[in-house]
Amino acid sequence: MIKIKTIKPGKWSAFIIIVIGLLALFAGIRSMYSNLSAREVFLRQDSGTFDDSQQLVDSILRMVLDRALPAIGTERRDKNDSFFRSLIRMVTRWNYRDPKNLIVAELPIMGSYDLPFPSRGSAAGVDRGNPYDPEEDLNDILNQYKPGEIEIGTAFEGEIGEDGRQFQNPARTQLDMDQPVVLIYHTHTSEAYRPSKAYNYTPTDVDRTIDARYSVVRVGRELQEMLQSQHGIKAVHITTFHDYPEYTPAYSRSLNSVRRVMAEHPSIKVVIDLHRDAFPMRNRAEEQSARALSAIKVGGKDIAKLMLVWGPDAVNGAETRKFAELLKNKINGQCPGLCRRVLEKRTGQYNQQLSDYSALVEVGSNANTMEEALASVPYLAKAIVEAIEEIKE
Repeated sequence: MIKIKTIKPGKWSAFIIIVIGLLALFAGIRSMYSNLSAREVFLRQDSGTFDDSQQLVDSILRMVLDRALPAIGTERRDKNDSFFRSLIRMVTRWNYRDPKNLIVAELPIMGSYDLPFPSRGSAAGVDRGNPYDPEEDLNDILNQYKPGEIEIGTAFEGEIGEDGRQFQNPARTQLDMDQPVVLIYHTHTSEAYRPSKAYNYTPTDVDRTIDARYSVVRVGRELQEMLQSQHGIKAVHITTFHDYPEYTPAYSRSLNSVRRVMAEHPSIKVVIDLHRDAFPMRNRAEEQSARALSAIKVGGKDIAKLMLVWGPDAVNGAETRKFAELLKNKINGQCPGLCRRVLEKRTGQYNQQLSDYSALVEVGSNANTMEEALASVPYLAKAIVEAIEEIKE
């Protein structure tokens, strides 16, 4: 006769308890590790709400998922990770509180977007966001960003515009060279560059910092000093942070700052909103494409490319477009290919209504280091000086 050895229920219970204990220990370690990640500081820590547009996007996405897949609930609790949630994520790698995970599986491009969750900035840590500006239109990004391809046919002085247009120089104006004539400011003041040995910083959000030594403020300071010390052009530099602690109202805040300074210095004519561009760099191919768009070798040295952005909705849009083209030509006249094409937005003013000689200038991108960005400043400074000579009566 075959004897079957049985295990007493007490032993099974002990085995199950040990397994559950190991799972709980593992989940706890994962939770402790995730809490060490950087915290979001660009939203108010004491606020549980988000701007209306973000809430609308989040609500629409959850509504679509609820109707398409009613078997799963997309409601999320405003609490820290529970043991059950940690256990589910450990076994399935699925965050059931994040409906975006379901869409990313079918539409990988959606992984580029960062939907706002109430847990961002909490003790649970930060969900790292997209590395390019949230206000950037996806079509505009894709128009200038093609992974695996290198931008060719760069326009420079004397060349016909991208669509065959020829641009006249802006109208001339009276300038008081004894007073400030250039204003430099930063709508997205916290934009930063790829950390390097000389300019290493701890980001306060993706490719951003509130330490002005490592943000575009450092580039703006260099531009101001170069205009004044090397070219004798008096300039004012606004270092106020306009995108912190809230990002969305950055343009309205910078508009107020510029109006205040221009009221104090009515001699100012040339207004430069200095940014840095940004691209997704989630893999090696994207990094290479971003570098191809963002850097150029000059004398064996990598320097950051420049780009101008133009908004069509300003009442003086025709004149600001001429000025953008003039600056681009002056830059490329010194170093062909250093300045990319003028990026024409489909909508927006970008505060360029304040002067016919307003320009939004992107100095490099998140693929560049601070050293590379600073290396392009002399070319931008000289282009501004030459443009001033063109518009001065």
